[in-house]
Amino acid sequence: MIWFLRDFDLLSVLLRALTLGLEMLTLGGVAYLLFAAIPAAVSADGLSACWRWLRRAATGLALAEIAYVAVDSAILMGSAPLPVAELVAAPFFLAGAAAVLGALLIAVLAAASPRVPKPWPTYLLIPCALAILAAAVSTSHAASRMENRILLAAFTTAHHLGASLWIGAMPFLLISLRRVPLDQAAGPDEARRLLRRFSGMALAGAALLLAGGAGMAWYYLGVSSLSGSGDHSLSGLYGTAYGVLLLAKVYLTLVILALGAGNFFLARRIETAPTELLSRLRRFGEVEIALGFMAVLAAASMTAQSPAVDLPNDRVNLGEIAARFYPVAPRMTSPSFAALAPPTPLDRAVRDSAFTGASAPSDANDRAWSEYNHHWAGLIVLAAGCFALLSRLPKRFGLSWEWARNWPIVFAGLAVFLVLRADPDCWPLGPRPFWASLYAPDVLQHRFYALLILGFAAFEWGIQTGRLRSGRAAAVFPLLCVAGGALLLTHSHSMGDAKEELLAEMSHAAIALLGATAGCARWLELRLPGGRQSRFASYVWPVCLMLAGLVLLNYRES
Repeated sequence: MIWFLRDFDLLSVLLRALTLGLEMLTLGGVAYLLFAAIPAAVSADGLSACWRWLRRAATGLALAEIAYVAVDSAILMGSAPLPVAELVAAPFFLAGAAAVLGALLIAVLAAASPRVPKPWPTYLLIPCALAILAAAVSTSHAASRMENRILLAAFTTAHHLGASLWIGAMPFLLISLRRVPLDQAAGPDEARRLLRRFSGMALAGAALLLAGGAGMAWYYLGVSSLSGSGDHSLSGLYGTAYGVLLLAKVYLTLVILALGAGNFFLARRIETAPTELLSRLRRFGEVEIALGFMAVLAAASMTAQSPAVDLPNDRVNLGEIAARFYPVAPRMTSPSFAALAPPTPLDRAVRDSAFTGASAPSDANDRAWSEYNHHWAGLIVLAAGCFALLSRLPKRFGLSWEWARNWPIVFAGLAVFLVLRADPDCWPLGPRPFWASLYAPDVLQHRFYALLILGFAAFEWGIQTGRLRSGRAAAVFPLLCVAGGALLLTHSHSMGDAKEELLAEMSHAAIALLGATAGCARWLELRLPGGRQSRFASYVWPVCLMLAGLVLLNYRES
């Protein structure tokens, strides 16, 4: 139970992200069917596929909500004696129950609607979707505010609804487009009708998303006079963990908007070359979906942070940020293991961290060890990016860069380095056994990252050298880049100082966004038809790897 409590922060964020993502997918599926697919007279095959995936999304949402409520209930009852009657009456429990009920009803209706000639089951989707939306808003930051609660709830509702109408509905659009019979005379006309209706819905969703997000940000950052306690400056944007995650969301949203704009113009040219343009539209849509769900993970991480308006003190200022990120020579040697602070006994460390929030003792040597780890990791990532970029260069002046295609092997060294050196208190350097050391979320994530890196290095080396020709194997690298970047948004270091932790998390956020961008660019290189856009993407992702390496090389904790 103590191990469970210690890792609850990470587990809670991941479950929250899962529920938000499935909520967006479920609401988006309902909106897509009601306002795009059915009015556009989509083929029976496409409509059946949409109903099937809506049923799966709603079922997944119900299961995720049950898990989320169960974890919250277990933690609450484990930390303090609480009668079951009071637990069941708690707002989070009631909201979770409403979301589960709404999701299950949508799953049932999605199974029944294709078989019922009358449209009434379809109309019943609307109140079920509204119940899910209301449950999500009732557990947001808006519900916990004592002032301007209704206004903030309206902003939150617009934000959730906009994300669903745009990003949540996008997978259903791609499902429909894959089943459009372009080889038949009516195929291009069906695709055109579908894209016209979806474009209007997506534009409305984007407007709601941006309006709701801007309203919440203006208030929660303390810029608005409505907040009362804010300093009416933008220091909450760059000086708090909430603001850093918000900046990550802004970056992801801007990239998604750029891709969405490209798809909007592609949709208007669908008559000229339907097969080629639909292929490009689907590829850009896939990247929009990936980045959208990464933004959901950032949003889930934000729910675990106090809004900046509630943290007027101990913010990081611009001078401190500039001093921390000013380039200095990287640390290539580490202190001796004997010079590190002695590890706290495992049972005591778990107890202190779980119940008092106390961090493990650290000093200058521990910080130097961490910087050494990050700097060597940065050197490895920078080298991998350089070699990957060289492998893309054409043969000129008799020079061949074929040898550079072995660049993924460099990442295998990074995986081994993480296991051996990332956590000196744990196996194999420290006294804590391998399995027992996983009580700490940062150690658990380091081990998981090592597995991710080793897996993608093996697959990508086979792809780059021609030993593997499977399309699924080629997808491992971009998918793991996006997944690793998303998980890095949840990663944190316990340093005992809020400012130091925030400055470290700024580096993590930058690396996470660069990793996600690299993965999406590699995906587009693989999936787009050969041409200028594919070639451009092939140069973007190595550059992103190089930039991530430079960020790691300049990482500091003091």
